[in-house]
Amino acid sequence: MDWQAALRELLAAHVTAERTRWLARDPAHDAIDGILAAGVVHETIDATLREQVAPALAAARAALAAGPRWGSLAEALGLGERDLEWLALLAACELDPPLTRVLGYLDDGPATDPTPVLAARVWAWPAGAQPGPAGPVSTWRLATPRVGEWRSTSPWAVDADVAAYVAGADDWAGFHGLARPLDVTGCEVLHPDLLAAMTSAVRAVRSGVEVELVGPPGSGRRTLLAQLAAALGRPAVLLDDRDPVRAVRTARLLGALPVWADEPGDADPGDDQGADDQGAGARAAVDPSPGAVALVARTAPAGTPSPGVRLTWALPALTAAQRTALWDQHADPRDEPAPVPRVVGEWDLTPADLLAGVAAASAGRADDVVRRRLRGAELTSLTHLPCPYEWDDLVVSAPVAAQLDRLRTQVQRSREVLDTWELRRLVPGTEGTTALFAGPSGTGKTMAAQVLARALGLDLFRVDLAEVVNKYVGETEKRLARVFDQCERSHVMVLFDEADALFGQRTRTHDAHDRYANIEIDYLLQRLDTFTGVAVLATNRKSDLDDAFLRRLRVVVDFLAPGVPERARLWRLALPERTSTGVPVAHGLDHDWLAQHLDLTGAEIKAVVLAAAFDARAAGDLVTMHHVLEAARRELGKKGAVLRAEVPAPTSPLAVAS
Repeated sequence: MDWQAALRELLAAHVTAERTRWLARDPAHDAIDGILAAGVVHETIDATLREQVAPALAAARAALAAGPRWGSLAEALGLGERDLEWLALLAACELDPPLTRVLGYLDDGPATDPTPVLAARVWAWPAGAQPGPAGPVSTWRLATPRVGEWRSTSPWAVDADVAAYVAGADDWAGFHGLARPLDVTGCEVLHPDLLAAMTSAVRAVRSGVEVELVGPPGSGRRTLLAQLAAALGRPAVLLDDRDPVRAVRTARLLGALPVWADEPGDADPGDDQGADDQGAGARAAVDPSPGAVALVARTAPAGTPSPGVRLTWALPALTAAQRTALWDQHADPRDEPAPVPRVVGEWDLTPADLLAGVAAASAGRADDVVRRRLRGAELTSLTHLPCPYEWDDLVVSAPVAAQLDRLRTQVQRSREVLDTWELRRLVPGTEGTTALFAGPSGTGKTMAAQVLARALGLDLFRVDLAEVVNKYVGETEKRLARVFDQCERSHVMVLFDEADALFGQRTRTHDAHDRYANIEIDYLLQRLDTFTGVAVLATNRKSDLDDAFLRRLRVVVDFLAPGVPERARLWRLALPERTSTGVPVAHGLDHDWLAQHLDLTGAEIKAVVLAAAFDARAAGDLVTMHHVLEAARRELGKKGAVLRAEVPAPTSPLAVAS
């Protein structure tokens, strides 16, 4: 006989006993007298009735003891015999609602949900016995009072999952969607050494343990924790924090290790291949059972103490070889073989990033998808700069070009030198690359940053000083921290133009203003040490920078005003005689003469060319030496210089084609 049938027999025995009780009394008056009396007659009648119910009571208790689900419930959640009896009555009424009419009959009233006083009568509990708020039934939220009052006459309701579980349903765990199995069968272990260390440490702990794995979203934390559970001989389930107690309870009833993530969200396309989801923050519930093991994936170490032993590991980033292997493993074999994108080997991509790129590879959009995924939300306090220029467009002296090429090599080969050759020990706290572009205005510092960003395949963002610098104490540091964090996460190059405004020299502390200004500079010094991206500081006042900044810069490039050969090339690039499609633009220009006689920077040459072009267009002519010289006089006049050179204007300029 199963437990439900045995409980029905028990209730039937109580109904028979109740009828016997009523037949022994005068229904009109003896009911009230029987309640108020305490004579031997009533005790004798009650003892006789208990003897009638005793066989059915023993059979019901035996059925509960023999039920496998009841045994699992007791073992997993620490339930006692009386807890099981209480839940059995609640579950029976949940699964078979007409039984509430039987309880109402026993209570001499209408149909009613189970109450502690009725349970005490059905199961023959001693006087005063009833579930309390500290018992496992309440702790695990297996059942709760309907009205929230802890009274013996309060009706209770069982949790729907519990009723489905004891009824033998196979899909009970999905009722609330609080536990999702993590199946890592066939998933490659990306960090075997770390998995072995974690497994050994967990087995060595004899008390409750919380395994905390720290890493960025999408780095495969949940997958590695599920592989840890498998190494411990247990399945793993991802828990939802919307109802932590029910979630932990579900994991224990499944015999699985609970896995918590601080951004569960919706399922990621690559979740079963080593990638985590992205979404809202979560919290781990405390498992009250001694010796429990909880697995927690976090983006940062927890600050609150753990009730047991917390073991924390940081998930290492994938190496270039691992990223390439993962890309090849998941590439669609139906696609034509194509080289692995450069970002796979050069950027710190997570498994989720790689899988998103693989999914878009067939459409030729892998790079764009990865960039957008890394960037996430709109970057604040930053302005995107286009990068239309290439190396051939940048006109600088040979030493400057060599320095820029050296900087590009350092960024591209950083991992090879620091990791492959094991030289990271020389700069353990510095993984990024910072450079200083110093020189007069208009010598190509910003353009060089644009060329470098394009060559490295990075988007270039310039820091908006007006949005970063704030008069309130500590606010500037907060905004700078946000800027650095965004740039690291998004894999972009950050340009601090007019860097001397932020990275100036520290001064002696004479008042509070000096003190807080020095604090800002100290913060920047510390943050540059830990910055993992590419940062370029541009200034035309190198002497105003603090010496401590110069020591932290990987490369310092001193831009000089262009010499005659550079100016000649700049004039030819800025003002050719014809466009790329053959449309005439200028006539009679002597680029070498202009380079020899006009001591201008690259930016000034661009300004002169634009002004001369507008003058010529307004006059209906092509650009001539006359237009260029007039525009040059105005440009030099901006800084108080006078151009005395004279060149005769061409005698027969070509008319502008209409």
